[in-house]
Amino acid sequence: MYGYLIGAVFFLLSIAIFVYQNTSQVIIHFITWTSSEISLALVVLLSVCVGALITFFVNTSRQIKFARRIKELTNQNKKLQKKINKFEGASSDKRNILDIAAIRDE
Repeated sequence: MYGYLIGAVFFLLSIAIFVYQNTSQVIIHFITWTSSEISLALVVLLSVCVGALITFFVNTSRQIKFARRIKELTNQNKKLQKKINKFEGASSDKRNILDIAAIRDE
């Protein structure tokens, strides 16, 4: 957890330094679209924000899948535990019957 936090802080500091040092105006070309002059710092910040949002949504979908799987396995575990308890109860009833039969035979 701390490694992730230290990495995130380092990444944010490096982005901040990059933005501070690169304030020049640039023109962005993408396929057929061309922007007007815009600050390189703004382009970098927008790119970082879009990347963070994409990462957030991908990780959120993964967490939802994990949570569903954990819930399924927990329910399955409860059902199997009930079966085990039922069989243990049945086997103890058989032992009691066998004990009573052994006492009668004596």
